[in-house]
Amino acid sequence: MSPNSSKKNLSKHTDGKDEYFIARALNLAKKGQGLTSPNPAVGAVVVKNGIIVGEGFHEKAGQPHAEVIALNNAGKDAEGATIYVTLEPCSHFGKTPPCVHKIKESGIKRVVSAIKDPNPLVSGKGLEYLINNGIEVKDGVLSKEANRINEIFFKYITTGMPFITVKEAVTLDGNLGYKTDTEKVYLSSPKSLEYTHYTRFINDAVMISAKTLIKDDSSLDVRINKSNMKEKFLKKRWTKIVLDSYLNTPPSSKIFESHGDVLIFASNDYDKAKVERKKHLEEKGAIITDVYYNIKEGKKLLNLEYVFKKCGELKITGILVEAGPELFSSLIKERFCDKIIFNFTPYFLGRKNGLDLFGRLNLEFKEKINFSGLSIKKIKDDAFLSYYPEFT
Repeated sequence: MSPNSSKKNLSKHTDGKDEYFIARALNLAKKGQGLTSPNPAVGAVVVKNGIIVGEGFHEKAGQPHAEVIALNNAGKDAEGATIYVTLEPCSHFGKTPPCVHKIKESGIKRVVSAIKDPNPLVSGKGLEYLINNGIEVKDGVLSKEANRINEIFFKYITTGMPFITVKEAVTLDGNLGYKTDTEKVYLSSPKSLEYTHYTRFINDAVMISAKTLIKDDSSLDVRINKSNMKEKFLKKRWTKIVLDSYLNTPPSSKIFESHGDVLIFASNDYDKAKVERKKHLEEKGAIITDVYYNIKEGKKLLNLEYVFKKCGELKITGILVEAGPELFSSLIKERFCDKIIFNFTPYFLGRKNGLDLFGRLNLEFKEKINFSGLSIKKIKDDAFLSYYPEFT
């Protein structure tokens, strides 16, 4: 957005409520979701006498922050104005200079932020700098909404572990599809698939098991043409993660043809045949990481804690897991789920032919898991229910 285009589209809000302008900044921040990793998605609005004189959002890591864009758009009108930001302005040098310096130099008299930055390099220090330089500060406006927008960044910056979203498309009777599909069957509507691909887009990676990969042969990419999403996707860092103890991933899989890295986690035991399979996969470009495993019910199950720690070390901040019954059960029982999304589709398949998502999730009575924070998105006869688990 150029300074001139910003001034041409001035909008006025007569009651001057801080919530209104923070809400506008949050909507701007959403435009950067999926593109700013490992940075947060941030929006900023500069307001003078109830009129917006500049605004912007962080578009990509390494590029100017939202505050800088908004202040540049405001120009001299920033003098004596209020800037609304969705996250505490940074006070440290990274790839770009501290935003608090730019705010001070622009003559801003008041800063309203939605939430403090949990990054230890920033947390509280940005607001403290502003206060010490005579700038009025207000914090915590629409903080809950701001937290949701950056839930991936907040977990990663405080723990070094990725935010894990488990997403399942299920029938009303809890089936993922047919047990013996000879070809891929989509239960979700085309519009629902579009939303699923958007959910992929706002993460850094998608994860599946080798069993699911072999069954579906998905390309694990993002296929949305709306809002230049496909073009943006091809410019972002993207990782396709396969949990494959035995390295049974076929070298002919579509994941080797689509955008992004292929990261395969395998068990750390090898025989001659497995060594040969590894060689073929690496020739296709796969990055293979060996993992210790546990044997459960006669199967080698990878150490998920190590898997996710390794992903964090690779600066993969958010992972969307599209799990089959076995992986779903492991993620829930081992508490590796920060958010769960059910795409309920309007079908019954029954137990005879249906692939039951919950069949392997055997919980003891005292293992009951509560969920909270429900949000609902309806797309025709499909419904997306999002929850946050309350693990004890």
